[in-house]
This record gives sequence, structure tokens and C-alpha cells, in this order.
Amino acid sequence: MDTRGDGVAEADPEQGGPGAAVAPGAGMRAAPSTGALVTAAAGIAVWGVVVLHVAALSGAVDPVRHTVSDYVALPGGQLVLGVAAGAMAVAGAVLAVAAHRGGAGRSAVALLGSWAVAMALAGIFPTNLPDTPPDVVAAVHRYAGAWVFAVLPVAALLLARGPAVRESARRAVRVLAVLGGVLAAGFLLAHLPIVVLGSPAFPLLGGVERVLYGVVIALLVVTARGLRT
Repeated sequence: MDTRGDGVAEADPEQGGPGAAVAPGAGMRAAPSTGALVTAAAGIAVWGVVVLHVAALSGAVDPVRHTVSDYVALPGGQLVLGVAAGAMAVAGAVLAVAAHRGGAGRSAVALLGSWAVAMALAGIFPTNLPDTPPDVVAAVHRYAGAWVFAVLPVAALLLARGPAVRESARRAVRVLAVLGGVLAAGFLLAHLPIVVLGSPAFPLLGGVERVLYGVVIALLVVTARGLRT
């Protein structure tokens, strides 16, 4: 407070008076970070899958033998799967935009964008019911799902090589990407006898896919939280 000779008190900016300087954006709520948005979307997807697992405790879907997509056989299963896939697609799109702003290369951004599109397609086009022959819709679902599993580890590795990911997060991103790539390769190769020879599915296919889904979700979240933006 500075009192002038005329008896009028002048506000001191450092004291927070009427003349105090206001920081740009003060009083405005900060926008959610990329990590927070992707984590929230991944949480919605996990919630949907957990709900389906609980609904299938009666044995309608075997979590070891059947894939997550087979929960389409449950009442309301297609809707819940669609919501989960939509949430993951949003997470992928948010990650792609943030990576672009963070200086990631075009290849990584393009792969992330295609990943988000493929996830959306997998949610829109459901697989066939268990023990029924696949149709065109199921084929779209399967190819989109294969792209989802194959592309994300590659995109994450490319991101970890560029400036978009902080140095402190690169090791975790690389480890999860390599683990996801190995699991994805094994999971996709296990489908070859089914597609080419029409042989029965690998008996542990569903269990392997659930582990792979866990790695995919972890990779999304860790990558998003490791971005510089």
C-alpha cells in the first residue's frame, strides 16, 4: 500500500488489490491433458469388458477359449462392445493429434490415425456368433482387429524414437511396444490354421488375447502420459 500526499491510497499489485496484475487465463479451468483423456477413455473400455466378463460368468462365453469379440452373443453384448471400441478409438485419435502437435513423424501419426479408424470399424461391425460361419461383416471385424493389434506397437516404437515422447518415458514405451508386438504376432499367427485350413481354434486363444488387450491398453496410456504435450 502506497499512501500519496493527497491521502489517496494506491493499490499495490503485489498485495492483490484492485490494481493487481492478472495472469493470462486466470480463473479459467485448464483443459484436460492428453494423458488424462486417454486414461479416461481406456477406463471406459476396461469397464465395458469387465461388465461383459461378469455377465458371462454362467459359462456362456469361455474367457480362455473365446475371444472378447464373442461376447456379442450376450444380450446387449454388441452395444457394450461398441461403446468400449468407440472409447478406444477416441483414445487413439486424441493420441494421434497430441503426437502430431508434439513433433512426431508423419508415419507414426498416420499409423495412430489408422489404428483409431480400425478400432471404430471393429466396434461398428461385430464378429459372427460363436460356432457359426463368418460373413462379410465378421470379416471386416477380423481384419480391423488384426490391424489394431499389429499397428499400435509399431506406432509406439516410432514415437519413442522421436521428439514427441519425453526421455524419461521412452524405455517404458519401448518395453510395452516390444511385448505387445510379440504377443500380437503370436496371436495373429495362431489364426492362420483357422483361416487357411479351417482347423479348430487354438484352445488358449481367448486367454492370449486378453493378455494382449491388457498390454495394448497399458501401451496407450503410458505413451499418452509420456508425450511432451
